[in-house]
Amino acid sequence: MTIVLACALLLLTAAVVVLFAMMGELASRTAAAPDAPATVSALEEYRLGAVVEEWPEPFAALGGDSRGVLLVLSTVCASCAKVAAQLSERGLSGVSGPVGIVISCAEQADGDDFVRRHGLADLPYLVDVRGAWVAGSFSVSQSPTALVFDDSVLSQGHLFTSVADLLREVGLAKDSPAIV
Repeated sequence: MTIVLACALLLLTAAVVVLFAMMGELASRTAAAPDAPATVSALEEYRLGAVVEEWPEPFAALGGDSRGVLLVLSTVCASCAKVAAQLSERGLSGVSGPVGIVISCAEQADGDDFVRRHGLADLPYLVDVRGAWVAGSFSVSQSPTALVFDDSVLSQGHLFTSVADLLREVGLAKDSPAIV
């Protein structure tokens, strides 16, 4: 009986350790504390200078001669849910260039549910199952991420938590000066 109790206690201890490790990993993937100021920071790992040969249909406007932005969100990211709420509240009003939204998810149904829950269906979006298109085309595996394109060439990458701050940073807010 003592051996069975000792084994059960050992398994319970191991389960608690694994649970705390998973919580630590989750915390590292979500945004800073809720009362932390919204920021835009440089993305470190992405394929600068990448050129998209053929844009997916919802993003045809990004293939033009102007500056445009792809916002990469994930269905399992708390910061991404906050960004999605900002997008659903304000839409793309006040934006002076094309913007597309990529929803990275494990399954198509997860991405469709994220779009429905956050009211993004009226915006140009693409559900990217397992992040295959974003990772394959631009080597991006973080979110929320903004990829800035000038004349269809990837020129900047940013991590962000505020859509308004991001648009001002990259010069796509109608009230900010254009960046050339």
